[in-house]
Amino acid sequence: MSEHRQSASGPASPGEDLGVLLAACCERVVRTVLATLGPAGYGHLTPTQAITLLMIGRGINTVTQLAERSGLTTQAMSNICSVLQADGLLDRQPHTDDARSRRLALTADGHRLHDLLSQAGADAERAWTDLVGAQTLQTVRAALAAFAHSPEPAAPTTQVRLRFT
Repeated sequence: MSEHRQSASGPASPGEDLGVLLAACCERVVRTVLATLGPAGYGHLTPTQAITLLMIGRGINTVTQLAERSGLTTQAMSNICSVLQADGLLDRQPHTDDARSRRLALTADGHRLHDLLSQAGADAERAWTDLVGAQTLQTVRAALAAFAHSPEPAAPTTQVRLRFT
């Protein structure tokens, strides 16, 4: 099996806009993952709520941390967490390190939904691996991680929020 596979529309041209390609890939993966919500009885959750649940399940456990990670205000993130709490997907517990803060933790239902979303993400990644090959995807992952975790040269003048519908 060859390491590089060509899509039905052909390979990307060198002049294709990287930002547009990244946004399209991100949207496709998120759409694939979120397609699992409806059959599980959570079709009413927004993409931001589902991604918040994933982040909590991966150890980001305060509203402030979630807000910083997602580019939302703490008030907006607190509202999202309130919806998840009302749906029985998370609990707010006293934080052992900071009495002013509450630690967020998934409930049993929250863990089940997290596992479902994580499995859907793994399935989407497998589809990507089948398309381009494991080595290429490993290279892409390393390049994305290097860029995502590198310091920004200057603070952006406007905040950008990605919204998936």
